[in-house]
Formats: sequence, C-alpha cells, structure tokens
Amino acid sequence: MTTYTITSPDPEYSGESCGVAFINGTGSVSTHTKAGRQAVEYFRRRGYGLTLAPGADEAPEHSGLDEGNEAFDPATHDAAEVVDYLDQLDVNDPEDEAEFSRVIAAERAGKARKTVLALALDEKG
Repeated sequence: MTTYTITSPDPEYSGESCGVAFINGTGSVSTHTKAGRQAVEYFRRRGYGLTLAPGADEAPEHSGLDEGNEAFDPATHDAAEVVDYLDQLDVNDPEDEAEFSRVIAAERAGKARKTVLALALDEKG
C-alpha cells in the first residue's frame, strides 16, 4: 500500500475531487483500493503534484497506469477494469474524450469485448 500527498493546482482549493478530500490545496490518497489507484491516475493526468506521504513505502505500487507510466492498455486489463477506467473519464473534456476514443479503438482492434464496446454506443446514444 502506498499513500500519496496530492497538491492541487489551486493552492486554496478545499473540497472533494475523485473521492479525495482537499484542504487548502492538499489531499491524501492510498493505493490500497481500486478507487484510490484510479484517483492517483486521474491526478497524474491532470497535473496535480503527487509525492509519497511521510512514512509511505519507498517503492510505489501499481498506480493504475500500465508499467512505465505507459498509456492505459485495455488488453492488459479485465473488462470490469476497462469499464471502470472509461467511466471515470469526462467525455465533455477534450483530453478525456480523446482518451475514451483511443481506448475504445484499442479495444475494437484487440479483444472487442461487448461490455466495453457497449460504452461507445452509450456515448453516441
């Protein structure tokens, strides 16, 4: 289990983002749950500062990004993990929309699982 201190781009932000409570621009998240790992991935993509919390393991666990911080590869995840990953994306955000399209295209070219591809149909809805 790894715990990160997260620094918001807005140093005065107090509230909740991705299930993480922030006070004066600082929050904390552990990677011991799937939701925590997804939050870490989200914060990395959005440019938040992430540092190991005091007393945390020296070697961080898998953050939800593929090895080497590569782009998310649906072929290396089960369908439920891919669906969870896609569900966290905001298709009204241009970067997230592009990521959603990239993952769906990779899924179509690879395993082509109906449960994952159904999300693409829902978005076109």
